[in-house]
Amino acid sequence: MESTTFNLKSYSDTAVLEAERSQGTRTPRIISHRNISIVYIDFSGLRKEEEIYDAMENAQRFVRSHYSKSLYTLTNLSGMHFNTDVYTRFIEYAKGNTPYVKASAVVGMVGLMQIFYNSFLRLTGRKVKVCTTELEAKEYLASI
Repeated sequence: MESTTFNLKSYSDTAVLEAERSQGTRTPRIISHRNISIVYIDFSGLRKEEEIYDAMENAQRFVRSHYSKSLYTLTNLSGMHFNTDVYTRFIEYAKGNTPYVKASAVVGMVGLMQIFYNSFLRLTGRKVKVCTTELEAKEYLASI
């Protein structure tokens, strides 16, 4: 397996987060909640497919560099562009990440995303909890 070093910044580093958001680049962050580490994967506000795919690749490299069933993930899809092409890429992305993820939660699912949700679960074999808020998602992951 190729070794990759990730320079993860604190989720509380809002200046870095806002700079990445404005540039369309995203890297996963480790956040803590109730003594567990959660990988925060942020797709929020991404409007161009290329930006979404770049963020997927960054997250994919990070997730797949960890041990089997070792990660809790919280994915934020709020305001993200979504269509059938993006959906198809998310299927492959999620399938490939499955061996590394212990539990997953997602926030920001609306409209077309909700319609495709059951199909996504069936095709990926994943169990992903849909939450209304990030706090609800963190609480869910901490309860696993």
